[in-house]
Amino acid sequence: MYKKGMRRAAALLAVCWLGLLFRAAAETPAEKLERLRAEQQAIEQQIEQNRTDAARAGDLVNLYTAKEQNVKVQIAVLQLKIQECEAQLAGTQAQVAAKLLEVDRSTQSFEARMKGMYEMSRQSGLAVLLGADSLSEMLTFGEYLQRIAVRDTRLIAELTARREELAALAARQQAELDALDASNAELEAAANEYAAALQQANARLSAAQAAEQAGAAAFAAKEQEIAAAEREYAEWAAQSDNDAPEYTGGAFYWPLPGYSTGSPMGWRTLNGVQEFHRGMDIPAPLGTKIYAAADGVVSTKAHYTYGTCVKLSHGGGLVTIYAHMSAWAEGIADGVPVKQGQLIGYVGRTGRAYGYHLHFEANLNGAPVDVRDYLG
Repeated sequence: MYKKGMRRAAALLAVCWLGLLFRAAAETPAEKLERLRAEQQAIEQQIEQNRTDAARAGDLVNLYTAKEQNVKVQIAVLQLKIQECEAQLAGTQAQVAAKLLEVDRSTQSFEARMKGMYEMSRQSGLAVLLGADSLSEMLTFGEYLQRIAVRDTRLIAELTARREELAALAARQQAELDALDASNAELEAAANEYAAALQQANARLSAAQAAEQAGAAAFAAKEQEIAAAEREYAEWAAQSDNDAPEYTGGAFYWPLPGYSTGSPMGWRTLNGVQEFHRGMDIPAPLGTKIYAAADGVVSTKAHYTYGTCVKLSHGGGLVTIYAHMSAWAEGIADGVPVKQGQLIGYVGRTGRAYGYHLHFEANLNGAPVDVRDYLG
């Protein structure tokens, strides 16, 4: 992403360098102004793209930051569960060890008593009888030994069962701990993934912001170039007007024979907005031929808000404008003289236009005048 941003920044510089290369060829002030405006428009479009990239990168930064923080919270909660489970498992394992010790001790006691009973059983029956004061005492002593054996056996069984229960509990706790550890490993992997994605998003954001700043600087520099070019063009246009043949009056030639006015000069409402219409609109199909209204010199052949247009200087400060063309006629270029009725272009809808038409306008000393005053 960072490289992509750098490439876009380099593209802006390339636009400027291309401009320098084109200067090597001879260009009129109007062509120069047109080129500079086109370069500035390209820079502006690139700036908008960089802004879009920066906004998207910012969204990704916010997204991965939130995801990373959420995973970290889950990890913290899981760590507490793991610690609790480890403590429980340690306690259970301690109980298992204690019960095992009890079983061992009880078993040892039982074995010792059983050994004593076995040794006694080896004595002759007469010795046992002689050692007892009575038959009742002898029987009581035998029952006592038997009860001890039963009790020891029961105790060992109970201890063994309890130890097995605790061992089973420890196994379950160990399984739970293993599952928690596995979940923790998955969360850690997700956290690492989000951290890497966040790093990339931040790099992309930085690159887009750097490209946007570079574009803004290039745009400002181009503004200065355009301002100088506009002054140069104004001087050149004034000279072209002086070089144009003197307008001696007479009716203008209708630029679109066979087609009539659709929207005249004056105030009008367009899309709910009041605006002053500087000329007249003449609707006609795409590609209809447009002719010069009077003899003159091409002072401007360029693309502006009027789209593809031609300005003809007729002398005495009088200029006619033919706007929204689809294309210029062959041979039309800045400084070229034209004759009344000569083909200069074709109807289109370039620039700020709604439908195919010719915008036909006349200016006298820079101010719009009603072109109908010059028609026969």
